[in-house]
Amino acid sequence: MSESDAASGKPQSYTRKTLGKSNEEQPKAPEVYKCCSNPQITYFGVVNINIDERTIGSVDVWRCGSCRKQFCEEKILGIDSISDIVGMPRIDDDEKWAVTICKLQKTQYRWKLIKVKDNGSIQHECFEEKVVLLKSKNFKVEDEQHWSFLIEENVNKAIEI
Repeated sequence: MSESDAASGKPQSYTRKTLGKSNEEQPKAPEVYKCCSNPQITYFGVVNINIDERTIGSVDVWRCGSCRKQFCEEKILGIDSISDIVGMPRIDDDEKWAVTICKLQKTQYRWKLIKVKDNGSIQHECFEEKVVLLKSKNFKVEDEQHWSFLIEENVNKAIEI
């Protein structure tokens, strides 16, 4: 412990000098968080998903203060399992965050956070665990049994499904 550390009364483990790591050796943000050269990700808001005015889940929205890129995480009430993607997943520049709703299902599982393209397709696990291919146009799902809405247009709102 140095004399200045002893004089300040700080435990040795709290001093930068004793950590023994230069700035280059300091922990770096995982790649999932690297949206730009200067990521400053902060909480931005929430979208609540309701059935009959009762919240069944939500989407937390985070945003980088530098590049304004959004990150989302779904929260389905009553589901304690961990998402298949931990942290804030990447989204391509040609994609937007959306929620798709299955009109065939009547339970809390009827909605899902997705990445949607302007003109593309999405694999959706539908009623009775059947996987269907949904087409998207103008960042919206085009299907009679499903609909969607963009997260960016509904931050800090409640959506009734």
